[in-house]
Amino acid sequence: MIFGVHEPTDPRIAVFQGLRDKALRQRRESPGGDMAGVFIAEGDVVIDRAVAAGYALHSVLIDAKRTQPLPKEFDVVDVFAAEEQVLEQIAGYRSYRGALGCFYRKELHAPQDLIADTSVKSFVIVEGVNNPTNLGTIMRCAASLDIDALLLSPDSIDPLSRRCCRVSMGEGFAIPYAWLTDMVEGVTTVKQAGVEVLAMTPNQDAIDIATLEYSLDDRVALILGAEGPGLTEETMSVATRRVRIPTSGRADSLNVGNAAAVAFYALRQARS
Repeated sequence: MIFGVHEPTDPRIAVFQGLRDKALRQRRESPGGDMAGVFIAEGDVVIDRAVAAGYALHSVLIDAKRTQPLPKEFDVVDVFAAEEQVLEQIAGYRSYRGALGCFYRKELHAPQDLIADTSVKSFVIVEGVNNPTNLGTIMRCAASLDIDALLLSPDSIDPLSRRCCRVSMGEGFAIPYAWLTDMVEGVTTVKQAGVEVLAMTPNQDAIDIATLEYSLDDRVALILGAEGPGLTEETMSVATRRVRIPTSGRADSLNVGNAAAVAFYALRQARS
């Protein structure tokens, strides 16, 4: 059923309120926050991919002037149609991708379960990646280039944050992920499971990633660091090998999202 909304403080749309303050919203959606257990997906395409990945829809907020048909998934939840000024105060801008969907989060994977799953051949591990655009790009590339699972350091951003979902276009919903409680211990556990761990670095003494060779059954993890500082020395010290993407010109490295695309493709080629 569709309900009209005329005030941004309407308690019926409480789950959508506060989206403009991204940092506060992230804290509220974190464990222990008053919105723990839900996340926001923006746009019909992203909402459709969340449903396809098994996330349960809670409610939907749309523009009251919307003319295109509503997806059939909206039939089973409350749909709130808001006026333009209400949407602007909630979302931060008047025009957005058709709809905002509030979803229930799934139960989190335990990292040890993903690590022990021998069907997972290719991991990406991120350390300190707290920019949603970068993580969203990494997840979209991972979904397109045969990465099976994502492991995150405790200081990385939530992969279900609104902007992260938007940048990945919802492609990342299909990738299982888990949080490491400690980066060094987590990477060590990955290695102990028989996974070769490759630390990405621009250092010239690292191995050219294009020279790697693996079988289809080899298990490999690529570690990516935050834009700027990269990986910590502590994390690199427990990796199996250090690898780099050779660059030309004056740039010594790529944006981490671009580096992820190159590295994931190189790993896929290394298996062929």
